[in-house]
Amino acid sequence: MSRILPVSNPSGDVATTLAAIKSKLGMVPNLYATIGHSSTVLNAYLAFSDALSKGRLSAKQRELIALAIAQVNQCQYCLSAHTLIAGNTGLAKHHIKEARQAKADNTLDQALITLAVDLVEQRGELTTEQLDIANKNGVDSELIFEVLALLTANIFTNYANHLAQTDIDFPEVSLTV
Repeated sequence: MSRILPVSNPSGDVATTLAAIKSKLGMVPNLYATIGHSSTVLNAYLAFSDALSKGRLSAKQRELIALAIAQVNQCQYCLSAHTLIAGNTGLAKHHIKEARQAKADNTLDQALITLAVDLVEQRGELTTEQLDIANKNGVDSELIFEVLALLTANIFTNYANHLAQTDIDFPEVSLTV
């Protein structure tokens, strides 16, 4: 059970934002309703995520990274949500499993996942060699910062779910790959 429950009777900006989410998704995920305790944070997170969706990373690449980061951070809520979302982007089950193992079947996607996982595990302290390897595999400076921004958004949701112990409202996925 959640330690911080989702807002039950939102008002003002939060009510408007959650209604828009429900209209778009057909539901209000517990994560959003929980973050909705702060309209500032909810709207900032959604605006940041929306901006990131317009970058060079494809929807599939964003999901591969989200899965890898959720696995590293052991966030069962995000693993469950992103497994469903990844499937909706056309990723096959074996690609989803590979992403959770920090693997991909093409060079660019592998470089993106490796960069994201290394950034998390090394707290942003990458070696010049790690950046050179990313560059040689198609990850230029623009993509490096997109990956950094995306993993920042994912770490926020991972940690928010850990903090709140958000009830999972997606088909539940095991933490074990």
